Amino acid sequence: MTHAPTPELRARHDEAATDPALLDAVFDSASVEACRAQHRQLQFEVSRYIELLLGELATMARAAELKHLLHFIELTRQEAGDQTRRCSVDG
Repeated sequence: MTHAPTPELRARHDEAATDPALLDAVFDSASVEACRAQHRQLQFEVSRYIELLLGELATMARAAELKHLLHFIELTRQEAGDQTRRCSVDG
């Protein structure tokens, strides 16, 4: 279960997000790790959802015999799956 950051924490994170050294300086190590874990979880959830949506779109394109569109949807779905695996909490 993830917890939404407080507005103050979110503002500090947004300010530091472009500079990892600043992120480490602004937050203690536990906060940094919690923020990174939360970000990985968000990436996992979004990439998994996109992967599922693309699967549905691939089914539609296949049924309509839209071969070129199906090809690009499948490539994109494969990338979403790869991203999901990279962001997996277990992996």
